[in-house]
Amino acid sequence: MSIYKNPFLLCTLALFVLVSCGDKNKKNSDNIKTVPVYKVTLKDTIVSSKFVADVHAKNNVEIHVRIPGLLDKVYVSEGQKVKKGQILFKISDVELQIQLLKAEAVYKNAKADLRIATVELEQAQTLFNKKVIADKELELSKAKYEAASAKVAHAAAEKKAIDQQISFTTIRAPFDGTIDRIPFKEGSLVENGSLLTTVSQLDDVYAYFSIPENTYFQMMEDKTLNTQGDIKLVLPNGQVYDQKGELRTADGEIDRQTGSIQYKAKFHNPQGFIKHGTSGKLIISEPKTNAILIPQKAVFSIQDKQYVFRVNKDGVVKMTNVTVETTLDDVYILNDGLKNDDLIVQEGTQSLRDGDKINMK
Repeated sequence: MSIYKNPFLLCTLALFVLVSCGDKNKKNSDNIKTVPVYKVTLKDTIVSSKFVADVHAKNNVEIHVRIPGLLDKVYVSEGQKVKKGQILFKISDVELQIQLLKAEAVYKNAKADLRIATVELEQAQTLFNKKVIADKELELSKAKYEAASAKVAHAAAEKKAIDQQISFTTIRAPFDGTIDRIPFKEGSLVENGSLLTTVSQLDDVYAYFSIPENTYFQMMEDKTLNTQGDIKLVLPNGQVYDQKGELRTADGEIDRQTGSIQYKAKFHNPQGFIKHGTSGKLIISEPKTNAILIPQKAVFSIQDKQYVFRVNKDGVVKMTNVTVETTLDDVYILNDGLKNDDLIVQEGTQSLRDGDKINMK
C-alpha cells in the first residue's frame, strides 16, 4: 500500500522529519561556543622600561699613602664635606727634611765645583787660542766641566725627588666632596699604598644600567630610548627619587661577553642624599599616542609568531598574525596586525579553530 494513500503514515513521516531537523539545529547551536570578545581602540599610553641600576658618585677617588711614615695629623672627620685643595692628612716628614738639607748641601757643592770648572775651561780656551797649551789640555778642561755639570744635574734631581716626597706627606682633597671612613688614627704607622679614606663627589650621581642587545635595537627603533624620556630612579626602599634623570651614553660598543650595552642616567644630588654604591631600579617612560593595546590573554604563539582570533560580523573567527611592540603589565602594544574597531577573542583561544563560529559576550 502506498504511503501517499495512507494519511496517518504520511503525517507520521512528516513529523519525524521535523523532529530530526530540530534536533540537528539544536545540536549545531550547542556546539557554538560563547566567548568574550575585545574591541580594539586606539589609546594614548605610557611605555615604560625597567632596568637594574648601580649608582656611582660623579667622582669617587681612593686616597692612598704615597710615602710611608707616621700619620702626624688628621684634619678631617668621617662624613665631612671638603673643598678642592683642602688639607686632609699630614704624614711626618722629619726624616725627609733632614735628607733635603743633605741634598741641598750636595747641590750647592756641585754648583761650586761647576763654577771652578767653568773658570778653568775659560782659561784653558784663552791659552789654547794663544797657542800656549796643546789641544789635549783644552779637552781635559772640557771634560772636567762636563763632569761638574753632570754632578749639578744629579744633585738637582736628588733634591727635587726629596722635595716631591715631602709634598706627598701633605694629602689634599682632589675635588669638592665628602669624606668616607678613615681607618687610621693620628700616630699610626702607614705603609706605602695604605688606604687613608675615599672622597666622593656627590652633587651629581650616575645610575649605570645594561640593556640587552636585542632590547637596545628595539628601543632605538621605537624611539623609546632617548634623552627626552622621563627617567626615574627607584631607591632600595621603594621610594622614587624626586629628581628627574638625564640619559647619557656610557659605552660605545656592545659587550660581546654579556651581549649588552651600558648606559647611564645622571641625577642631581644637591643634598648628597644618594651615596656612592647605592643600588636601585631605573624606570624609563615615553608617551605613546594612538597605540593599539590588547589583552595578553588574547594572544597565542605558533612557531615563534603571535596570533589572535579576529571576529567578523557573522561571529566567525579568523586566525590573524600580529606583531608585538612591547609589553605593559597584562597588555601588549602592537606594531601591526589589527586596526581600530576590530573585534578579537579576548580569552579562550585554546579551544577554537580557524573558521569557528562563536557567540560573543
